[in-house]
Amino acid sequence: MTSSLPLETLSSWKDDFRADATFRVGSAAVGNFNADEVLINNDVWTANCSNTFSHVIETEGAPILSQGSAGSCWLHAAGNVLRVELMEKYSLKEFEFSIPYLFFHDKLEKANFFLEQIIQTAAEPVESRLIQHLLSAPVNDGGQFDLFVNVVKKYGMVPLHVFPKTFTATASRTLNFLLTTKLREWAEVLRARVAALQDITELRTAYQKELYRLLCMFFGVPPGPDEAFTWEYHDKDKAYHSIESTPLKFASEILGYDGSEAVSLINDPRNAYNRVLKIDRLGNVIGEPLVHYLNLASDDLAAAAIARIKENKPVFFGTHSPLYMDKKRGLMDVALYDYAAIGYVQTQEKAARIKYAQSLMTHAMAFTGVHLDAQGVPVRWRVENSWGKTSGIDGYYIMTHDYFKEYVYQVVADKKELGADLTKLFEDGKKDPIVLPPWDAMGSLAVFKNAAEPQMEKL
Repeated sequence: MTSSLPLETLSSWKDDFRADATFRVGSAAVGNFNADEVLINNDVWTANCSNTFSHVIETEGAPILSQGSAGSCWLHAAGNVLRVELMEKYSLKEFEFSIPYLFFHDKLEKANFFLEQIIQTAAEPVESRLIQHLLSAPVNDGGQFDLFVNVVKKYGMVPLHVFPKTFTATASRTLNFLLTTKLREWAEVLRARVAALQDITELRTAYQKELYRLLCMFFGVPPGPDEAFTWEYHDKDKAYHSIESTPLKFASEILGYDGSEAVSLINDPRNAYNRVLKIDRLGNVIGEPLVHYLNLASDDLAAAAIARIKENKPVFFGTHSPLYMDKKRGLMDVALYDYAAIGYVQTQEKAARIKYAQSLMTHAMAFTGVHLDAQGVPVRWRVENSWGKTSGIDGYYIMTHDYFKEYVYQVVADKKELGADLTKLFEDGKKDPIVLPPWDAMGSLAVFKNAAEPQMEKL
């Protein structure tokens, strides 16, 4: 058996392809035009283009937000979920949390968390997979719902006008480069100091101060967690209101948010269901829990999402986007592109796609509706994205349930929606979880910048 490609064989294949009329037509089409547009399956589009749903939450978030070219989808998705209750409570036509406020403090905490990991692992060879993984993305835009909870618990939340956007809030590449460069430089120094048994207390404090200074340069100086501010707003009747608060009180009292009630459900068919999965060394705020999931079948994730929507609550979820996603039509479906028309068929199952690096969580969004058939089975989902109003259908997308089953990995629900049995399963399971390495695909949403970033820059 030879591993080379004989020239005579290539010549024979060339003749075969040239003799195939289907190949000639297909090659002319995908070679000269946008293949994604040429291969749109119009039958699939026609069958799934209905933007009508049997169940939609009564109040949807407004305005539609855009994360720009920053990978802050997870913060936008979490904010989009939480603002609905605030809008209803205070009769608001629209509302925006300050995503930059959360972004700032996540980066500050994430960078400090990295320094802690470097100190803890100082005895590891720098060439080890663990150290190389830590160095690959010391601080990044991505995150997970658990990390969102950690930041809110320590720093609270504020309306956008209290800490408005700067350019970096939607275009973080330069800041990330500067932070990453310094963190890798500091990692070398810290490892050497620890190896020499030298005290690093003052050095680490100096590093923390420099991190804060750099972030303030790019974002501005945020209010402290207990620093007073005035929230001014008009309600739906255009009546003016003014409320004194602090970031911590705004989250706990005005919003009334209790992050301890949230449970991240995951669908990871590589691992046993009804078990808790923990991502080793995946965190941001030192002293707060690392990322944990309750691993369930896809149908269980759908059931939890449906239960929330029926209670008029939006749903945070994590998926692999923009795979099989058309932002002009606003549709996500596994058969959206007719690749079979050019003889291309994908056969891997969901578990194998994860194992072989073909699929992972890359984007977070929010469900605000679902269409159920006469038997109560989900057919399609209404998705609120954070790519601006010109993306999709005025900022929203239609996701078929076939897509949900294959490419939705995470759904966040409250314990009361899960019920006593699943809540107990989660709490007990955290005592003896299945521990996944920090580079595992189930932690990818928090490790990498949003995979859709190149598309963001085109919006």
